[in-house]
Amino acid sequence: MKVILLSAAMGRGVSSKSGAAKPYSFSSISYLVPEQDYIQGDHNIQKCGFEPKSVEMTEDQTLYNKFKQITDANGICEVDLVLQPDPRNMSRNIVADVSLVKQ
Repeated sequence: MKVILLSAAMGRGVSSKSGAAKPYSFSSISYLVPEQDYIQGDHNIQKCGFEPKSVEMTEDQTLYNKFKQITDANGICEVDLVLQPDPRNMSRNIVADVSLVKQ
């Protein structure tokens, strides 16, 4: 799946907001998709440009390092994402790999 990559994030720690310490972890990427017009009934909303979206990725330092290397070298760029079913929720996909789209 080709997308315009904005950023990647991965983190873990211990949150104590609710009093009891709870471990947390996350890993995701942000990307751009073209805006789409919304036309339904009496509504006609025209849109142009791009809309930011996000998707989870596997919690893997090596994968995060690939995203970091790509963004450090290229900034905002087009990448090809490899998706796989999320083991925690099989109705969703997560990013399992990434490669730079050669211009």
